[in-house]
Amino acid sequence: MENLVNRVLTAGADMELWQAILMWTAVAIAALFVLGFLLTTLGVGFGFGIMYGRVNHRYSRRVLFSDHPEISVQKFVVEYARRRWLAAYLLGRGNTRGLVVISHGIRDRAEGYFAEALAFVKQGFRVLLYDATGSGASYGRSQRGLPQSAIDLDRVLRWAEAQPQFESLPIYLYGHSWGGYAVCAVFCLGQHPRVRAVCSLSGFNAPCRMLLEGCASASRALGRLFYLPMCMVQFTRYGTGMYRTAEKGMRLAEDVRFLILHAEHDEVIDSERAGIYGVRKRFAPARVTYALIPGRKHLNAWLSERACAENEVYDARYRALAGRFALGLSREKEKEFYAPIDRAERIALSETDDALFARIAHFFTEEDYVAT
Repeated sequence: MENLVNRVLTAGADMELWQAILMWTAVAIAALFVLGFLLTTLGVGFGFGIMYGRVNHRYSRRVLFSDHPEISVQKFVVEYARRRWLAAYLLGRGNTRGLVVISHGIRDRAEGYFAEALAFVKQGFRVLLYDATGSGASYGRSQRGLPQSAIDLDRVLRWAEAQPQFESLPIYLYGHSWGGYAVCAVFCLGQHPRVRAVCSLSGFNAPCRMLLEGCASASRALGRLFYLPMCMVQFTRYGTGMYRTAEKGMRLAEDVRFLILHAEHDEVIDSERAGIYGVRKRFAPARVTYALIPGRKHLNAWLSERACAENEVYDARYRALAGRFALGLSREKEKEFYAPIDRAERIALSETDDALFARIAHFFTEEDYVAT
């Protein structure tokens, strides 16, 4: 009997030991998981600082303000808080067809869209460009994240709507990529009754989805791994602002007409998975028009055929020089690459598609458009 009792006690002790081992193993695995998640989040946060950090535009293939000294560019400072501001630029001050506010793409600035601004001036509009947070001459150490573009556009619109010089003009919005999202999602932040029409070019619909697609473009497996930490970083900055989508903005702006354009061969924002263009399957009222731009890519959708062809030559040379992630591009190589690109070449490489901007202008003003 005594031996039996001893065996039972020994078995009980062994079971408690195994239970303790299993419990501490589970605790260790959970701790490693939490530590790994925190380290990944910190790494992603560091990566965001690089991704959305200020860009030093030492060189450019696009036309610059200084390339057209005959064009008057009036600069404004849009203050939205103490020691916080956005830089804005007005062109075509004598035009009366309306005011077009242009929202630029990420990793860029207002001057990068000078060619598009000139195209709208040619169509008879006044044009207001602005540098988003962390861009150009605006405040900020970085562009912060994907929802920021809509926030900045809302600030600029509220400023413009209060300016006496614009009070007699209808307002139209034009945005590309990050800015294409902004011109639709801005209505999630409040109503802008003076805005008549919007044109979004190759814009994404939802910040969360765009983060996933952006990561997956490099590696689908890594994209899914980093997706949650990336969203966590952005949620700490924007909270529920991450749920502001272009579709939601279009639904809220019931009196605004939208022209949703997307480059047919867009290699940055997939038109169906991440683009606003994909929204047409579930939201297509008469006031919203969807269309693809045939044969175009993300960064040449607004250019003339001649400019597209010339840029393709430079793109091929740049890829060969820099590699896939531009890791092979030293400052010396970059300087050598841009050396032959002078004022005349920048103007030629930035030549816009007149028919496209005529189409957008007619959509803005509700005039009949005849393709040429």
